[in-house]
Amino acid sequence: MEKQFQDAVKDVEKYKHKAAAFEERVEGLLLDKTKAEKALSDLEKEKAGWMIERGELERKTSDLEKELSNTKEVVEDCKMALVSQFEDGFDRAKSQVAFLYPDLDLSALDSLKIVQEGELIDEP
Repeated sequence: MEKQFQDAVKDVEKYKHKAAAFEERVEGLLLDKTKAEKALSDLEKEKAGWMIERGELERKTSDLEKELSNTKEVVEDCKMALVSQFEDGFDRAKSQVAFLYPDLDLSALDSLKIVQEGELIDEP
């Protein structure tokens, strides 16, 4: 009976050591879990910040796209106004030459032609 008691005591001591090791392991896992939860929380906060910034950037992009579109329209309007002014200037010059030289044939004049090598040709 004494032998059984000593064996039982040894078993109890062995299980105490195993229980202590498991408790340490559980404490380590709980600490790891706490650290992981903190890291996850930090990452979620960071993600929320990035999402806010993303929204702001998307709004800015949309505003810039609208501004670009409006600017392109203004540029096209300016181009058309420039062409119109050029044509008006050409017509004025042609009418002045016709006034000063009424017998001169100006039918070959064209605002889109250039003189190259002594010939009136379409601009390349």
